[in-house]
Amino acid sequence: MEYIYMGIGGFFGAVLRYLITIYFTKMHRTVFPIETFMINILGSFLLSFITNFTMDKYKINTNLRLAITTGFIGAFTTFSTFSMETINLLKAREIYIALNYVILSIIGGLLMSYLGFEFADKIFEFLEEREKE
Repeated sequence: MEYIYMGIGGFFGAVLRYLITIYFTKMHRTVFPIETFMINILGSFLLSFITNFTMDKYKINTNLRLAITTGFIGAFTTFSTFSMETINLLKAREIYIALNYVILSIIGGLLMSYLGFEFADKIFEFLEEREKE
């Protein structure tokens, strides 16, 4: 049954990624692959936030958590596209942009993951304080 939940989540994550890619491709014509960068940064934040909040703090149904994390966020984010875009930048001799893309993606992803965990902790602390009142 969990495969169905992951598949449903994956469907919506992939569709959202596609729509965001289409939007950014039409609106922002740059060499830097901003659409994949933004998707992966947002996905890093969401995965850390949801995982921390729903596993340690606020328990939700395991199938729902799988649908959101492994399904939706797993299909939404894309390491393979990041890798391919980096190789394409290198082949096009856009070395500076490729290096910036890799560095910003790694540092940005780690920073957003950290912020996702911290944000979940702050929300949980706030909810605990409200329950005590």
